[in-house]
Amino acid sequence: MLKAITGVKNEKPFYYFEEISKIPRASGNEKAVANYIVNFAKERGLEYYIDDDNNVFVVKNATQGRENEIPVMLQAHTDMVCEKNVATNHNFDTDPIKLIQEENILRANGTTLGADDGFGVAIMLAILDDNSLSHPKIECLFTSSEEIGLVGAGKFDYSRVESKQMINLDSAEENTVIIGCCGGVRTEMTLQVKKEKNDKPAYKITIGGLCGGHSGEDIDKKRLNAHILMGKILSMINQITKFNLSYISGGDKDNAIPRECEALIVPINSEKLENEFDKIKEMALTSVFAKEDENLSVTIEKTDTSAVVSLEDTEKVLKILSLPNAVLKYREVAPVLPSISRNLARIRTKEKEIKIGFSSRSYTEAGLDYSTRELEALADKIGASYYHHEKYPSWQDEADSPLVTKWQRAYEIATGRKTEPTLIHAGLECGIITSRVKGLSAISVGANVHDLHTPCETMEIDSMDRIYETLCTFLKK
Repeated sequence: MLKAITGVKNEKPFYYFEEISKIPRASGNEKAVANYIVNFAKERGLEYYIDDDNNVFVVKNATQGRENEIPVMLQAHTDMVCEKNVATNHNFDTDPIKLIQEENILRANGTTLGADDGFGVAIMLAILDDNSLSHPKIECLFTSSEEIGLVGAGKFDYSRVESKQMINLDSAEENTVIIGCCGGVRTEMTLQVKKEKNDKPAYKITIGGLCGGHSGEDIDKKRLNAHILMGKILSMINQITKFNLSYISGGDKDNAIPRECEALIVPINSEKLENEFDKIKEMALTSVFAKEDENLSVTIEKTDTSAVVSLEDTEKVLKILSLPNAVLKYREVAPVLPSISRNLARIRTKEKEIKIGFSSRSYTEAGLDYSTRELEALADKIGASYYHHEKYPSWQDEADSPLVTKWQRAYEIATGRKTEPTLIHAGLECGIITSRVKGLSAISVGANVHDLHTPCETMEIDSMDRIYETLCTFLKK
C-alpha cells in the first residue's frame, strides 16, 4: 500500500499523504487535488459539494446510534507553498513531490514537503475512509489558496455547515492546542524608476544559503531576511562610494522569509568598492545569529550592464530596504509572542518599475494599521504607489472551552501525553470560518512540522501517527 513511507502505525493517513504528494497543488492550482477529493467522495457514496474556487465540502453521516449528536467539522487547506533550492530541477506545475524518509523524518528532494497542509488533508481522507470508526456526523472542508491570503476560506458558502465545533488540522506543533492566531494583510508597493544608459563596470552581489522560514511562525527566530541583509550591504557600499542600482530581485512568496537576493550595481568609484570587498563580506557573515543560517554565502563579481536606475531612485530603494522588519512589537502578556510583525517578502525589477511585496501580521486591527501606515508613509515620501490586499481577521477562542478540554483528554488517552492551549503568530482559517458560522468553536492542532515554507521542511512521522490516533479517539463515543 505504502511506497515511500514505511514503519508507520496507521497506514491509511500516510497512504493518502503519498497520493496527494503526486498531485501538483500550488496555490491557485488546486483543481486537480479538488477533483481527486470529489472522486474519492463519489467512490464512497459520500455527499459532497465543490465550488468555483475549488473548495470541497464532504459530509459523512453519523454512525448508527449517534445521529442526534451535533456534527463536527474537520478543516484543512489543499494548497502548498512551492519553494525549491536553486540547484533543484522541479516543476511545481507538473511534477510530483519526491518524498524521502530518513528514519522518523519525512522530507522532500530539494523542495518544500507540503506537509503544510498535506498532513491535514491526508488525515481527513483517512477518517472519511474508515467505516469501522464510531463518530457523529462529520463535515470535512478542504479549502483552497490558503497560502496566498486564506482566499478559498473567504469565498466558501457556509450556509451548508451544521457543525458547532471545528478542528482545523493546520498547526505545526503536536503538543499544543492552538486557540488563537494573528490577522494579516499584504501590501504591494510599486516604485517607478528612471533608467539611464551605462558604460561603466558593474558588480553583481548574490546572497544565498539562508534558511528562510514561515513569515509568522519563524519571524522571531532571528533568521536573516535576504532582502534586509542586501539592504545592509548596499548601505555599507553607499558609504564607501555612491552607486547606481541596475536591478534587484529576490523572494517569491509573501508568507516566506526570503532566502536569496541578487542585486546589480554600478559604483561611481570601482576601485574603492573593490578595496572593501572583504569588509563587506565579513559584515554580512557576522550578521548571522541563527544556526539555520550558517550556510550563508555572499558573492561579489565584476560584470557589465547597459542600463542603470538613477541615483535618486537608487536612494529610494535603499530607504525601502532599511524599513523595520521582522518583529515590530511583542505581546506584553503571556504567552510572550510577537504582537506585530512585517516581512519584506518579494522584490522584482521590471523595465521601468520596482515592485515590492510585504506581509504584516498582528493580533489586533490597530497592530495591522500600525504596520500599513508606516508603509504608506514611506511610499508617499518616495513617490511610490501601494495597495493592500488579502486581508484576513485574527481569531481567539477560550483556553478552557469544552472543545479544548475534549481534545486534551483525547490526546492524553491516545498518547499518554499532555497538551496545552496557546496562540500562534501566524494566520489560520479559523478566524474567517468562525466569523461566518454563528456559534462555531474552533481549535487548531497538528503534527510536528519544521521549517515550513522552505525546501528544508520536514515532518515527524510518528507525530502525524499520534495526531491521527487522537482525532480517532476524539470522534469515538
